[in-house]
Amino acid sequence: MTATLIPADKRIQADIAICCAVLLTGLACCNAVHAAPPGFSKGLDIRADAGFMFDSNVTRANTPADKHADRSYSVNLSKPFIRPVSDHTRALLTGFLGAEKFVTYSGLSRAIGGAQGELQYRSSAEFTAPTLAVFARIVGEQYQSKLRDGYRYSLGVSIRQPVTDRIQLFGAVAHNQRYANSAVFDIKDDSARLNLDYALGPKGTLYLGGEYRSGDIVSTGQPTLAFISIAKVFAEDDAYPGGLLYSYRFDGKTVLATLGYNHGFSSRHSLDLSWRRIKSTSDWQPSYSTSEASYVANQYSIVYLVNF
Repeated sequence: MTATLIPADKRIQADIAICCAVLLTGLACCNAVHAAPPGFSKGLDIRADAGFMFDSNVTRANTPADKHADRSYSVNLSKPFIRPVSDHTRALLTGFLGAEKFVTYSGLSRAIGGAQGELQYRSSAEFTAPTLAVFARIVGEQYQSKLRDGYRYSLGVSIRQPVTDRIQLFGAVAHNQRYANSAVFDIKDDSARLNLDYALGPKGTLYLGGEYRSGDIVSTGQPTLAFISIAKVFAEDDAYPGGLLYSYRFDGKTVLATLGYNHGFSSRHSLDLSWRRIKSTSDWQPSYSTSEASYVANQYSIVYLVNF
């Protein structure tokens, strides 16, 4: 370039919402430390986005009867602050606020607020010089589901590497942890991701991303002996009224793939379209179970971004 979810729970949808809010900041990091990044406003430099997303499996369930789809609308605001530290180093701090409203399962609706800080290093202004960074992000979340209220943080390192005048690579490894009112949503994982941006022309950018996560998984469904056997903790989920749906937390692996396109109408306006596929699998299964605890979800989003 955050419904019971996969490692780091709402982080999947947060990645879509929050990362869209700071998308221009992230792309600008490939420029020289003191250079004025393309697209940076000389005015307020406040970024806003409004988006719509369809999620095919918000419960992250592995059986058709427990899979529920939903739609959500989101709005986000962010403001970056940049401070040069030395000739090759700068500090970047981005504060953000946002909200997401689900249509059917209102318990998943939430408000968020937080900040992301980076210390970036670039050895020179040469085009092929990579930008190295250490980063930290903290997000507070207030849901209509009481079980999910809390906060989460991420710590990691990243690298941005221009390959050609059209191709840029971004890679990051991070540790992610979340604390919530319910132990079901007290989750942590370690992640590694790689993104490729390809400029189709002066206004269009095609991007492809892949991410691997190892750690806690949360899945929601009707009570079963198989899930109870592998769960570290489980609880009845208050985000799905009218049905006995329980959320289970257990160890597993997750693979995410993202394909998207960003079209810039001007230096201040752009439209982002993306498709994300998520697959999670439990690290183990009971001996009496003939199938592993796994699920697949697809998310389709459209986001309009504005830079003031």
